[in-house]
Amino acid sequence: MQKMSGDWHVTINGDEENGYFTLYTFNTSDNSSTQIWLQSVDNLNDEGVLIAMKGKINADLNGMTFSGANITNIGASRVANPTFSIANGKIVTNGTVGPGSNTPTDSISFDLTIGGQTYKIEGYHKTGFLSDLP
Repeated sequence: MQKMSGDWHVTINGDEENGYFTLYTFNTSDNSSTQIWLQSVDNLNDEGVLIAMKGKINADLNGMTFSGANITNIGASRVANPTFSIANGKIVTNGTVGPGSNTPTDSISFDLTIGGQTYKIEGYHKTGFLSDLP
């Protein structure tokens, strides 16, 4: 699952003015070949509405896709949304470039449904260049 893991800088509904947020994808403790963790940092929000999430999602390494319905939100003690769903999740190898360095990097996109709202999440894999940090 290493190919699908990492730090991601993403926008919500393509709104770059609202800023970029950081997400993490990482392997499970049992090194599952069909699931990964998806975690947002506490500041993931839409115009002040907290939409933070953390949960195990289904992943297909061959297709670089991921999804899940009614995923238990481990962060539910901190947020009012006990579950979330992911649809149309896709990671594309070298699917974009870092916004400052123009270095090829992977892209990520998915539809997040949480708290009765659906958000389009899109972004890029951390490049390591300071000019690409949000």
